[in-house]
Amino acid sequence: MKKLKLSMEQQNKEAIIRIEGKLELMDNKLTTLKDNHLAHIERDMRQLRGLVWFIGTTVFIQMCYLIIRTLI
Repeated sequence: MKKLKLSMEQQNKEAIIRIEGKLELMDNKLTTLKDNHLAHIERDMRQLRGLVWFIGTTVFIQMCYLIIRTLI
């Protein structure tokens, strides 16, 4: 019985060590995601926002030109 309890304690310790290792790996991956990938996504979104403003402004100016041209 004592040997079985010792074995179970050893298994529990090993399981805890594995879980801690996995948690550390997940923390590293989350840090990489936060620091690297989110910065790239933010930069891409900024570029897309600028492109949308450019296209919207161009379409608005063309509409104004057509309205003014039809009135004159």
